Amino acid sequence: MIGWMIYAVLVAVALSVAAMAAEHAARIRRRATRGVWLAALAGSLMLPVLIASVTIRLPGVFHPGAQPSPIALRDVTSIPMPTKLLDLGGTHLYGMPDRIDAWIRAGWTMLSLLMLLALATSSMLLHRRKRGWVEATLCGETVLVAPDMGPAAAGLLRPRIVVPAWLLQEPESRQRAVMAHEGSHLRAGDPRLIALAALMLVSMPWNPLLWWQFRRLRRAIEVDCDARVLGRGGDIGEYCETLIHVGQWQSSRAGLVPAMSESGSFLEQRIRLMLARPRKWAGVTALALVCASLGMAAFAAQMTPPGSTAHGAQETVTLTPAALDRYVGFYKVSSMSRVGVTRQGDGLRIVITAQRSAPQPQYALPLGADRFAVQGSDAVVRFTMDARGHAKQLDIVWKGHVVLEAMHIDKAEAGRIDATLAARIKAQKPLPGSQKALKLLLSDPVSGAGMGDGLAQARAQQRASREEYLARLGPVQSYAFAGVSKFGDDVYTVRHAHGTETMELYVDRNGILTWAYRHP
Repeated sequence: MIGWMIYAVLVAVALSVAAMAAEHAARIRRRATRGVWLAALAGSLMLPVLIASVTIRLPGVFHPGAQPSPIALRDVTSIPMPTKLLDLGGTHLYGMPDRIDAWIRAGWTMLSLLMLLALATSSMLLHRRKRGWVEATLCGETVLVAPDMGPAAAGLLRPRIVVPAWLLQEPESRQRAVMAHEGSHLRAGDPRLIALAALMLVSMPWNPLLWWQFRRLRRAIEVDCDARVLGRGGDIGEYCETLIHVGQWQSSRAGLVPAMSESGSFLEQRIRLMLARPRKWAGVTALALVCASLGMAAFAAQMTPPGSTAHGAQETVTLTPAALDRYVGFYKVSSMSRVGVTRQGDGLRIVITAQRSAPQPQYALPLGADRFAVQGSDAVVRFTMDARGHAKQLDIVWKGHVVLEAMHIDKAEAGRIDATLAARIKAQKPLPGSQKALKLLLSDPVSGAGMGDGLAQARAQQRASREEYLARLGPVQSYAFAGVSKFGDDVYTVRHAHGTETMELYVDRNGILTWAYRHP
């Protein structure tokens, strides 16, 4: 969950840079800019969700008549997130990841609900304040006169121009400039646009980049409004003087409404933009900025969500739903680990519990009879069938080696396995022989005595890099049990002379060390 949130922020950063470049290009060419920031806001919300979860089916262009296979969008990306950032959303928080994810989701929901409540309260207060306002005619148009608010365009279903009482005493030229500005907001639908953008923020209120984009959108709306007023024949001198005069009055604001009065620094920026003249090579500069904007947008779309890698897809086939149902069910890996297989689209959704190497659900597509390719991985899932044509065993093969074997079980036994894992995580106690296995690892033996075949083979292959790693850390000074991870592994914190590392390990019933993982 944390990894995905970091990914969403990074996508928003890239789209914000793209929007900045596009905004500058649009201003050079005297074009509207509010659409740029609305697109950035929508993209920052939708792109992370779509890429991480959507699978599409492309038409069979090269093989007409063939049934095309689905393609997960995450598997066509090419820019992986930095490993250190992915580790922040990893699984070695020692028995806490599930609870942390639950807390994050609860906090996210609470923030969204609070923001919805704030928006509803703001709308109700505005409606209540309207009761004290009076209607009047200004420059031939009906307006609402408020004692301490405006000029602004307020309302969602029936937006109205609201002006402060002091404006009724101003010269007619100044009144016309104000009415032109607020009338332009109404014709462009700016009150509804701001309300839409605010509702977008409700979906992801924890993302600071979205709030910044929303602020840029608010400012772009005012700049575009200035351009429309002057484009309809407004006098630039009188209009700028009116903006300065209105800015000197400290009128109160009423929620998320487009208002003529803004901060002094932004008011100065608006006036400079209105008075700016085209520069030499403006067209070339705008073209370069557009190219930069498109490049950053493409960069955002190519960022790979956590939990996947962008490997090439293997040649797949299409199986009927009835054929896929033969593989659906549960498979036992150990007393605390099982595989759950369900049908999803034209493939299988595979969930492996208590296995750190597969922390996320996997999607597999059929390669042929009883063989499936795991998307985003080089692994292949292989099924062994019984006499009735149903799967009785599941094997996961990686680079020609079987890395996981699981026999078919019923739902009741799968439930007992899940309960055993949950009880172990709740108890937070080490496995029998766990400390002995830790000491064995810390001694860094050459032989694989006391270890499973797979672990012993992996250690033999990694010996050179491991010795270099341990040399940097120095001798062991102390170690302490840190808890049980959500995968059921014992977790230890080991202090060395020059650093600290975390070690995760699993010991089977026979006292054999079957799995180990260490990292700084």
